[in-house]
Amino acid sequence: MYRFNQAYLLDPKNENIYWGYGAIYGSFNDYKTAIIQYDKGLSINPKSSVILTDKATLYFVGFQRDNDHDKLDSAIDLLKQSYSIDANNVNTTYKLSICYFLNKDCTNAWKFYNECKKSGGQPIAENYTDALNKMCGK
Repeated sequence: MYRFNQAYLLDPKNENIYWGYGAIYGSFNDYKTAIIQYDKGLSINPKSSVILTDKATLYFVGFQRDNDHDKLDSAIDLLKQSYSIDANNVNTTYKLSICYFLNKDCTNAWKFYNECKKSGGQPIAENYTDALNKMCGK
């Protein structure tokens, strides 16, 4: 937080400062404040793929916690926005795959899984691959 506060003093119009604030609040499970910070960053740059994906992650976590499908729908909408801005963001494609899997949309789950894998993205959790194969087959 200290470094993001310093960055704010140098350039308060840098959306990445608010991305950092949001990430910090999210790590303390203060999702409401994290979303407020992400929204501040998005008001500066509505095309920040990183902020959109991380904001979507909070809705995804909320879905897992509350089983509220509106939160899953919000996560997918935000991830689709992020994907339209940066189709090479492997964090976005991986999370899109997971969200579609949770929404029981096997076609899109596999589509984004394969895109993530093709991009050499972050390691895909083996248990996710197993669950995707079990539910959606190949």
